[in-house]
Amino acid sequence: QLMAAKTSVNMHTGLIKTYLESFALTTLIVILSLQAQN
Repeated sequence: QLMAAKTSVNMHTGLIKTYLESFALTTLIVILSLQAQN
């Protein structure tokens, strides 16, 4: 049961990392496009 919990936590951590990375990437693209417009 502990292994299942660990796997679940690892999966969630992976999802959070992926989410944060895509969020950072999106923010970067938005900032760059805003700078390009100015």
